[in-house]
Amino acid sequence: MRDLLNLEIVTKTFDDLSHGVGIFHVEDLNDIKSIRYVFMNKIILYEMRKEKEEVFGKRIIEVAPEAYEHEGGLQVIETYRKVAAEGGNVNLGLVEYSNHMVAGKYECSVHHIQDNYVYVMLRNVTELEQTKIELEQKNEELSELTYIASHDLKEPVRNISSLIKLLTDENQDKLDEQSITTLSFISESAARMTRLINDLLDYSCIGGGGKELVTVDCKKLVAVIQQDIETILNDTNTTIELGELPKVKGFETELRLLFQNLISNSIKFRKPGVPPKITISAKEKNGWTFTIQDNGIGIPNEQKEKIFSIFQRLHSNSEYEGTGIGLAHCKKIVEMHKGKIWVDSKEGEGSTFYFTIPNL
Repeated sequence: MRDLLNLEIVTKTFDDLSHGVGIFHVEDLNDIKSIRYVFMNKIILYEMRKEKEEVFGKRIIEVAPEAYEHEGGLQVIETYRKVAAEGGNVNLGLVEYSNHMVAGKYECSVHHIQDNYVYVMLRNVTELEQTKIELEQKNEELSELTYIASHDLKEPVRNISSLIKLLTDENQDKLDEQSITTLSFISESAARMTRLINDLLDYSCIGGGGKELVTVDCKKLVAVIQQDIETILNDTNTTIELGELPKVKGFETELRLLFQNLISNSIKFRKPGVPPKITISAKEKNGWTFTIQDNGIGIPNEQKEKIFSIFQRLHSNSEYEGTGIGLAHCKKIVEMHKGKIWVDSKEGEGSTFYFTIPNL
């Protein structure tokens, strides 16, 4: 009775593990087709898409003949035989398994129990591997952004700061109050841009690590952006209408860049002779959905996805200046906040950009 109870406890313990655990009996140490399943916990049975009655006590060749049909499967089975015969344990690293119902990548190790018996530990890392590939792609994009930021942005901003300081120092007694205020405003804007560039460079190098979420007042953030771009707002007769904008948890520098890029985009792609009108609002539903609507030239339907790719331009430099990274940057920032960004637009009738910021 006690032995049965102990067996039940051991079985339940193995079944509830987060890793797959399986026990194999290698009947003939010289024949890999003699290997039988003794026990498979729930994780492995799920990965096999099998019930225990279909597996326990049966040979691998009967249950999963596909394992003998490709190099990876044969490597794993041969490892069972080798460890059963020689003892020790072998870490196989990443292995692939597939049948007509499932395919994936797994971390796998094989361990000796006693003569002719081994156990295997298995962990499905298919999603982790896919995430790794996606991160590598994002890192490549970040490297390109780093180059642009360091070469095309830092030097001009540094020159502006130096020239403003030189102009102020050499003409301090000649400048009236309005001129001093204007130069101070330009200097502050250049300083903010320098901080922004440095933050972006840091972010590209460390993938956003080390930064802390802070409470960001989006209404104040947009107000600062309006101050920074006041000249272009006046020159283009742009009006910005603000709805109620929330405070959110996020990365302040990146959110500032997100709003600024979308606002600047709406101004840049305005209709000839028509003053830009931009409406910014937000609604709460499982987080916040922000809307930035304009009355510009719009986007052709077939280009709606393309615009969020890095260095993708819909217009020539002679029509509209730019490097083609603004909306790609917006997408990266929104995804950094675990949100999504999309656009609803009709050519000639303006665009509405949406992005979400979940409750982080």
